[in-house]
Amino acid sequence: MSKLFQPSQNQIKNSNLFAYEKFLNQSYKKQFKNYSQLWNWSVKNPSDFWKSIAEFYEVPLYAKKNAKLIQNNSQFWKTNFFFNYQTNYVCLLEKNTSNDLAIHFIGENKHEEKITYQELNQRVNALCSYYRSLKIKAGDVVVGYLPNIADTVIAFLAAAKIGAVWSSCSSDFGSKAVIDRFSQLKPKLMVVADHYFYNGKKFNYSKNLRQIQKKIGNPKILKTNYPCKNNNSELHKIYKNKKFQLSEMTEIVDFNHPLYVLFSSGTTGLPKCITHGHGGSLLQHLKELSLHTNVKPKDKMLFLTTCGWMMWNWTVSNLLLGSSIALYDGSPFYPNKDRVIQLTKKSKSNMLGAGAKIYEAIQNNHRSSKKNLLPDLKCFISTGSPLSKSTFQFINQTLNKKSFIHSISGGTDIVSCFMLGVPTLPVYAGEIQGPGLGMNIDVFNEKGKPTTQTGELVCKTPFPSKPIYFWNDKNFKKYQSAYFEKFNNIWSHGDFVKKTKNGGYIIYGRSDATLNPGGVRIGTGEIYSALQNFPWIDDSLATGYLMDNDEKVILFIKSVKNKVPSNFTDLIKKHLKSTLSPRHVPWKTLIVKDIPRTKSGKNSEILVKNIINNDKVQNLGALANPESVEEFRKMKIDE
Repeated sequence: MSKLFQPSQNQIKNSNLFAYEKFLNQSYKKQFKNYSQLWNWSVKNPSDFWKSIAEFYEVPLYAKKNAKLIQNNSQFWKTNFFFNYQTNYVCLLEKNTSNDLAIHFIGENKHEEKITYQELNQRVNALCSYYRSLKIKAGDVVVGYLPNIADTVIAFLAAAKIGAVWSSCSSDFGSKAVIDRFSQLKPKLMVVADHYFYNGKKFNYSKNLRQIQKKIGNPKILKTNYPCKNNNSELHKIYKNKKFQLSEMTEIVDFNHPLYVLFSSGTTGLPKCITHGHGGSLLQHLKELSLHTNVKPKDKMLFLTTCGWMMWNWTVSNLLLGSSIALYDGSPFYPNKDRVIQLTKKSKSNMLGAGAKIYEAIQNNHRSSKKNLLPDLKCFISTGSPLSKSTFQFINQTLNKKSFIHSISGGTDIVSCFMLGVPTLPVYAGEIQGPGLGMNIDVFNEKGKPTTQTGELVCKTPFPSKPIYFWNDKNFKKYQSAYFEKFNNIWSHGDFVKKTKNGGYIIYGRSDATLNPGGVRIGTGEIYSALQNFPWIDDSLATGYLMDNDEKVILFIKSVKNKVPSNFTDLIKKHLKSTLSPRHVPWKTLIVKDIPRTKSGKNSEILVKNIINNDKVQNLGALANPESVEEFRKMKIDE
């Protein structure tokens, strides 16, 4: 791979990572010649490493009786970090009451809103007081069905401050998708907006609100408006109400007290409720944003995300470092294809984050553009799917030659990254720079042995941001099944990767049945559940077809006695879009005679994926109906 960018000595010495290494030298008498040595120390000495992160960022940690930095257990998933310690995710935020900018919202409708740290803390305190007036306490659940607006951030921070558990769904989720998720949590309060904008259209989703409310346990509803000049919503009245103006005490909770619930893509049935703790999320995000992404107090990050994607949680944590965040809600390509570049300049952001497919779209629109389109950017962050070598080169050659390009990879499961940027190392086209500090990752072959070839991404030892549990998961059975079935007591992440000679990584896609169109992970189980609405579908299988450096969702359906209506494609598209989300709509829907299934009755998604992508298929012995495969072999998907 070609070297695109080499940080200067001045950039290296001014990085947060360099300052951290200096701190380790002074406080721990450690000195490292390179990043590889630092990483090795971090994974071999987890107690000292994670303790040093807490010390470096002055995170308040309160030790109770019999406190331990690590409570080791023979089982990976049972190991506890900072056992019998207490803290709160917002502990650093509440110290910042300055007039520095905290949040800058820009809507697709061009409305803007700016909030300082002082205003942010005031609104968080007011909402805390309101939550407590409803008898919401530590451990209770507050959810948001909201666009990516400042009120969403405030609603989450207020919940965290009192120890309540937060979860959110993006505003473009249909009622079924929302019910499937929130019904498992039984929230006491749901915060909702009246509408949102996308691609020039206004969408009012309050019509299904009563149905959702009833099916998720009848929580109280707190309404806000989409940002506007005179916001007189119920939520904004709370901000202004003198009854709620008093400063609220922060609830000190256990290090592993639940902070938020994120949802799996729903590959097998209902989405799993992946629950993350206060302390693990806090330390991991401080480490990643500061040491790996080099976020500083005066920086401003624009990350194109919805509040249903873990990158939203990651982005919000910038506020813990005193930097500001730019929130955008709407289409990244409306009213024109240059919207992202315009937004970056308008918001005066110097850090831009987006899915790889957004960068590719910008590339396709600027193949003959002038150089240095974003001269003020110090960092580009890409995730969701692999960033191609050519897009690396485009960002470097056309957007900003002097900027870092941080391709990062992790996921909802860890609300953070396994591999990401390293500001003291060169950037190579097509590669993620290196492993995250404290993340003991490796690449295994099918026999569970390290390999220099393409293999399964694994993590060999525990880390603080692993899930504390899955909600409603008795005996941790779903938890163990999700990560530890493939290799004994080794975290298997479901990505095919290869380690490079430069010490970086290349990701080649998913090794499981999760779909990844446009860099957004989608579970097949949700699609199958929604298709039960059609009595003329006997069976179905959804999988991914690789095309133009993207994964297209292909849906195969088996009909009931050939009774498929002529407009079946439109019916399926409309239903999936309204009940789930636009992301769940297949690129193509094809009728087949039979669906390949295992002898245990499961449909063979990975097998079909391998067939239609012309990958090697080795074993058909596990199939109950191997004759069904021949139809798929003869298909020409892209015709």
